[in-house]
Amino acid sequence: MYGVLLVLHLLICLSLIGVVLVQSGKGGGLAGGAFGGSAQTVLGGRGATDFFTRATMVLGAAFFITSLTLALMSTGLRTSRSLLQNEARRSAATAPAQGQPPVGQPGTPAPGTAPKTPTPAPATPAPTPSKPAGTP
Repeated sequence: MYGVLLVLHLLICLSLIGVVLVQSGKGGGLAGGAFGGSAQTVLGGRGATDFFTRATMVLGAAFFITSLTLALMSTGLRTSRSLLQNEARRSAATAPAQGQPPVGQPGTPAPGTAPKTPTPAPATPAPTPSKPAGTP
């Protein structure tokens, strides 16, 4: 189904390109230059304009519909969402644990050296509550 719709889409694209190039604009376009002005005489002065204008509108609508259909069909075929989401998953899996800065950052020991342990401050005894003067 997808392949048939893709071929139809390509045919619509090529037809739309052809119709737009043959269509005469204000300056005569390629219709007069490519065919020696015979497009207007064969189909009539007004008939060629109406036909090519209508064909452009129909092919443009068909292009729009097939583009949307192909886009919606292709989203179901992929397992991953995007390259950015895949990279985010990979970097999250290989990232260091939170709270540990990456190696080489200030405050981290170099690889192969023993980490410095902070020396504990000397413990001081808690002050004993003193009794106010004049109490037994």
